[in-house]
Amino acid sequence: MDRIKKRKPIIAFLLSFITPGLGQMYNGRLKRGIILYLIELLMVVVLIFSGLFLKFYGAIISLLIILGFTIFIWLNALFDAIKREVPLKPSNKWYIYLVIFLINGFVIQPVVSSAIKKNIVKAYKFPSISMEPTLFPGDYFIVNMRCYKSEKPKRGDIIIFEFPIDPSKDFIKRVIATEGEKVEIIENRIYINDKLIDDPWGHFVTRSFLQRMEDFGPVVVPKDCLFVLGDNRDNSEDSRFWGFVNVKKVKGKALYLYWAEDKTRIENEIK
Repeated sequence: MDRIKKRKPIIAFLLSFITPGLGQMYNGRLKRGIILYLIELLMVVVLIFSGLFLKFYGAIISLLIILGFTIFIWLNALFDAIKREVPLKPSNKWYIYLVIFLINGFVIQPVVSSAIKKNIVKAYKFPSISMEPTLFPGDYFIVNMRCYKSEKPKRGDIIIFEFPIDPSKDFIKRVIATEGEKVEIIENRIYINDKLIDDPWGHFVTRSFLQRMEDFGPVVVPKDCLFVLGDNRDNSEDSRFWGFVNVKKVKGKALYLYWAEDKTRIENEIK
């Protein structure tokens, strides 16, 4: 005969807080706990893979949906523990709770998170002044990690890529020229294939640490490569100094800010 025991609401709540569905399992609702856990996991995957996170308000709506369902799981475990006594099952053992917590926290969640960051979206914090006034130090922004799986970077795109000199570092710059184009900079004006291009992104201020680069080139961008510049031209270490970026090393395209010191800049697409 199963032993009947009252559940402690605070434990049920905390268990569901650290792992969705675990509080329900503690309450003797094994099937309910598994179903709720799978629903939340599926919800996260579907909302992110649907592309909603590629838009600012889509990301907000998705996060609210996920948060709302998570809160429901917490409260369901809490109130269920308050109102019922539970016939204890073989699964109601502390070490089983621990095993489930470890599997979720160190196997399932990291795998899902890694798949999302590598293939869908990833959050970045910008560390330098090289892209001012488009991006400021401390800005947080979302990157589309699958953008260039179906298309190539084009002029004007702000891209994240492996730094050619140190691949362990990610750099962010703006694409100025692509494969086969001749690039020349004369008195801070950019010429592509000997024609002056519109450069609304260039920002020029007093230099702080780099050699003045009013003039550069001409150079021809090699096959499968990009020529990139920082928007803060007098304070950016870019293709003028260390060369081209291989398109295979491009990880994604910057989309929008989701946190900044100046709140009026949040939700704007990065252009």
